Amino acid sequence: MFKQWKELKTTKGDKNKKEQQNQIKIQLLHSWLPLLCRAGNGIDTPVLNSTERTELEGVLEETIEMLEEVEQQEKVLSLWLDHFTHCPSSDWPNLYNAYVRWCDASRKLLVSLSNDVDV
Repeated sequence: MFKQWKELKTTKGDKNKKEQQNQIKIQLLHSWLPLLCRAGNGIDTPVLNSTERTELEGVLEETIEMLEEVEQQEKVLSLWLDHFTHCPSSDWPNLYNAYVRWCDASRKLLVSLSNDVDV
């Protein structure tokens, strides 16, 4: 399912279709991230092997970055952070790299907006 997310490209040209696909991605992320952060199979071995985990994290990060607005990314990443920090026994998904990229992009946006106001 997560691989299909990655392949769900936004349609160029049709603004309504593009917005609909974006909303589907947001809804999927909001539905699945809490479950993934609390995932476990009741034994000491992880549910995913390291290759699968890396691939899943990459797909989730790409999906988050494909969201058009910084505010949408913020909502998804804050949801992840809330659930991830409340489940220390879970070892996946760790979207720290996506969070750092979002923080950097937000800072740059804030600086550019403040520079526009000063002009």
